Amino acid sequence: MFAVAVVGVGAVLAVEVPLVAAGRYSAAVLVAGVVTALVLFEIRRRLAPEEPGDLPSGAVAERAEAMARWVARTETLISWADGTRGDWDHHLRPLLAREFQQSTGQRQGRDPADVTAAGEVFFGDLWQWVDPDGIQRTDRTAPGPGRDVLDRILRRLELL
Repeated sequence: MFAVAVVGVGAVLAVEVPLVAAGRYSAAVLVAGVVTALVLFEIRRRLAPEEPGDLPSGAVAERAEAMARWVARTETLISWADGTRGDWDHHLRPLLAREFQQSTGQRQGRDPADVTAAGEVFFGDLWQWVDPDGIQRTDRTAPGPGRDVLDRILRRLELL
């Protein structure tokens, strides 16, 4: 868009300067109007929405939008994995714990010892990063476990 405007101003100046120098003011105004109209038409053409036939249909558009939301959410989750311990505890731990509980049918409210035992058996040393009761309230600025731990946890959850 900016290039079109610059070319338009350059064209007006290239034609206007010789016409004004020659004293042909009416021709200069006419040429300036025509070039300005062409530049505005090109800018409007570039800003106009696509043709209705070029737009995806309703179902395709909904799938594309859902995929874009999923990708954005996944990128955010990955960034939290690389963040601080506080980010992990606030964003990822509840999500992972809920996924584990739903996959295994365990409920935290019934018997927390059962959930802990099942988590320790299934996750092993990774349970400390999934355990819903493992939130650390001190030193929340310490680095989180990172992507590799998140990847290992997600791989184990896939096995359920």
